[in-house]
Amino acid sequence: MTITVEQATEYLASVGVSLPDFILSAIVDQANSVQACLDEHYTPGVALLIQCYLLGLMGLSQGDRYVSSQTAPSGASQSFRYQSFADRWRGLMGLLRGLDTFGCAAALIPQDPTTVAHGGIWIGKGGNFACGGGR
Repeated sequence: MTITVEQATEYLASVGVSLPDFILSAIVDQANSVQACLDEHYTPGVALLIQCYLLGLMGLSQGDRYVSSQTAPSGASQSFRYQSFADRWRGLMGLLRGLDTFGCAAALIPQDPTTVAHGGIWIGKGGNFACGGGR
């Protein structure tokens, strides 16, 4: 049984992740691409949870903004949080890895953005550039 876009939307909304429909459709297709492996190794309930956690990781990797509260009946309001992305990432990874002991979803897990080293180099070439004193 594959996960539907509607189920994915409901799950992601419950964890505060909102994605455009075209992105959501693409990540649902990716999550469903491991269905044969899931069917071979897991019960339908565990397979569904693995797909949900995978979708959560893919959704979280789109950015670290998530909905923290919503209000409606026309006092429309929505609040966002930007903190603790690394903790949310690690929590979902733990849930996914704890269930997916056969590694069905391993190839689709996005690179961990909390451990990616960022670096840069600045190279300049020219004749009249002086730094800290000059000639």
